[in-house]
Amino acid sequence: MNIFAIETSTDWCSIAFIQNEKCLSKIEKQIPRKHAEKLPEFYKSLNQKMSLDKINLDAVAISIGPGSFTGLRVGLGFAKGLAFAKGLPIVPVPTLQTIATGCDIISDEFTVLLYSHGEVVFHQKFSQTKDRLRALTQEKADIWSALNLSGEIVQYGCEALMNDEPFISSPPSAEMTGILAEKYFDDWVVHTPFELVPNYISAFTLGAKK
Repeated sequence: MNIFAIETSTDWCSIAFIQNEKCLSKIEKQIPRKHAEKLPEFYKSLNQKMSLDKINLDAVAISIGPGSFTGLRVGLGFAKGLAFAKGLPIVPVPTLQTIATGCDIISDEFTVLLYSHGEVVFHQKFSQTKDRLRALTQEKADIWSALNLSGEIVQYGCEALMNDEPFISSPPSAEMTGILAEKYFDDWVVHTPFELVPNYISAFTLGAKK
């Protein structure tokens, strides 16, 4: 299976070409608030390198959230345009699951934290066995002081709220977005994706937008 994947849920802009659950090429860079500018450039560069226009893509994978309001909107907009132009379905991939799958934590249970704005953080608890990752809770947004910070934790973007906690930092990536999209294709694929919207949750009711 051939998947073009996009990840713009944080200050990283990341795209990747995935084939048979392996990343053959990717472009990623930490570029806060420049996703709309850089995403088309990244696609053009990867297209030139991999001749994407000549490859029979099976789907476009997109990190669907939660995450940055603007980043998610830009990424999904680009994914919809590409899907429409090429007649492809979209596979929306939960952002916190991409972080959970791509991190180096080896504990049976752990929590993923993703910074939203102010003191608001997205969080979700996972368990993992040798060959399976499972979500134990739903994605949720809470203020930092309300979080249970016990146990193993992986985070991205929360450094300003932390108090010397030794949490692993791991950003979401287009590589993992694409791999998960292929792995769970039958369960997640959306064949008529034009009404698809990002999973913002309710974080912006807890404070001002970014």
